[in-house]
This record gives sequence, structure tokens and C-alpha cells, in this order.
Amino acid sequence: MPPSLIQPCSWTVLMLLVSNLFLWEKVSSAPINVSEAVLHDLKNLFDNATVLSGKIAKLGVIMRKEFFSNSFSSDMFNKFILDLHKSQEKLIKSFNSCHTAPINIPETIEDVRNTSFEDFLKMIHHTLLAWKDPLKHLVTELSALPGCPYSILSKAKTIEAKNKDLLEYIIRIISMVNPAIKEKEDYPIWSDLDSLQSADKETQFFALYMFSFCLRMDLETLDFLVNFLKCLLLYDDICYVSEF
Repeated sequence: MPPSLIQPCSWTVLMLLVSNLFLWEKVSSAPINVSEAVLHDLKNLFDNATVLSGKIAKLGVIMRKEFFSNSFSSDMFNKFILDLHKSQEKLIKSFNSCHTAPINIPETIEDVRNTSFEDFLKMIHHTLLAWKDPLKHLVTELSALPGCPYSILSKAKTIEAKNKDLLEYIIRIISMVNPAIKEKEDYPIWSDLDSLQSADKETQFFALYMFSFCLRMDLETLDFLVNFLKCLLLYDDICYVSEF
């Protein structure tokens, strides 16, 4: 995931800017060629999608924090983070190993300007699809893991359910913008199930550590992208601000 889009300071500034833009009364031309009626329906869909993406992103943060604080996993998770920080190369390699890394999210304002509304929709669609099966496996494995607290399991279940709901919103939006986007669902496939099911506790918990890290980052990026597309839909060029 691109640091420029997910660092806390940049994130706070960005979301304040986007929130302020939503208060403007004047709506510019949309970045896609649709009728006024379709534009109205799209706005309603994005209203619901932004609320949902925000809730999921918060849950991803809370669940990640709980892995660090709950006695079920805190010792392992704190050990992993200390070990990773001993080697910058190992840290970067691990954090670039998320299965969604091939989804090239724009990193600079120039990249953002050169990315179409439809391409942003593809990124969101592919990211949600890329997490659909892994989240299902996470719930299954946590359910079978001795000592896993219900507080963590329940959050995993909620994230899985809400990920499906958000995917449905995005599919509906795509069908109104350009149905051809769905014709080739070329999204990254998660391939770490063996580690998550490993009989070796350290291997299994490191898989959980990386899973929760990648999930948190992707959910925050999804929340940004959904809000950014809503901004583009309503205000178009105004959303490309230098403070990005």
C-alpha cells in the first residue's frame, strides 16, 4: 500500500478536506457521462458505501489493536514487531508482501490525476474481491483456534459480512457506470492459508500478524478511495488538491 495515502498526518488532512468539500452546495459536472437520474442514484449508493467503508476501516484498526493487547496473541504479536524492527530490510519486505500489493494504488497527486474514475472503481472492486475468500478463511480458522476470544472472532465476522455488503454496493455502482469493468475480474489471490492453518504456533500467529496488518491497511485505503470517488462524483476537479 502506498505510504502517501495512508500515513496518519496525510490521512487526517485528506479526510478533513474531503469532508469540507461535501458541504459545498454547488455541484460540478460529474467525471462520468451519466444522466441526472443516474447521478442521483449513484450519490445515494456512495452515501451508503462511504458509511460502510468507514465502519469497516475502524473495525480493522480495532481488531489489529486487540491482537496486540489480548493475552491470546499479545506476546506473539509484540515479539514479531520487535523482531521485524531489528532489520529495516526484513521490515520492508514483510510489509510489501501483502497479497494485494499488485493492485497499483496511486502514490502521488500526479498519479491520482492520471487515474480515471473507472480505474479507481476497478481498484476498489479488485481489493474487495481479493479479501472475500481470505476473510472467510480467517473466520473459520479463528473459530477453530483454541483460546481465541469472541471479541476478536466477532470483529472478523463483522468485517467479512461488511466487506461483502460493500462489494455489493460497488458492483451496483459499476453496473451504472460501466458494466464492462466486471467482465474480467483479474484480482490478486491470497495464498497463505497453509500458514494460517499451520500446526506450528509461531508460523500460524505470524500469518495472523501479517493478515491483520495487510487487512487494516487495505481497509483504510478502501475507505479513502470510496470517499475520494464520492468527492469526484460531486465536485470533480476540486478534489485534486495540492495538500494531498
